[in-house]
Amino acid sequence: MRIKLCEKYKDEREEICSRIISILQLDSNHSFLLSELDGNVEKQTAILNMKEEIQKCFACSTISSFKTNFECKRPYLNIVRGILRKQCYTFLSTDVDIKINDITKRTKKYIIFRNNK
Repeated sequence: MRIKLCEKYKDEREEICSRIISILQLDSNHSFLLSELDGNVEKQTAILNMKEEIQKCFACSTISSFKTNFECKRPYLNIVRGILRKQCYTFLSTDVDIKINDITKRTKKYIIFRNNK
C-alpha cells in the first residue's frame, strides 16, 4: 500500500509551512494585510518559487495554482491558503479600511491560526 504524502513528509511539510509564515511576516495578532502582500513582489516571488518543493510534499491537485491552463488572480495567495489549510491552519478574513496619505483604501486582513489536531 502506498504511503500518504502527509505521513511520508511530515517534517518537510511543517518546514514549508514555517517558511511560508515567515515570508508573510505576520504581526502580533498572527495576521497580514492582502494589500501588503499584493504590493510586495519579493514575497510573491518567494512563495511562487516554492512550487516545486511544495509539489514533492503535498498533494496539489485541489489547489488551482498548480493546475495547468487555469487562470488565477492571486496564485501566491492561493498557494498560501491551500498549503496551510492542508496542515490544519485556519484562515479568517475581515474587511478593513486603511488610510494612506488621506486616502482610505479597503483591503482584507487575514488572521492565521493553528487548529488542534
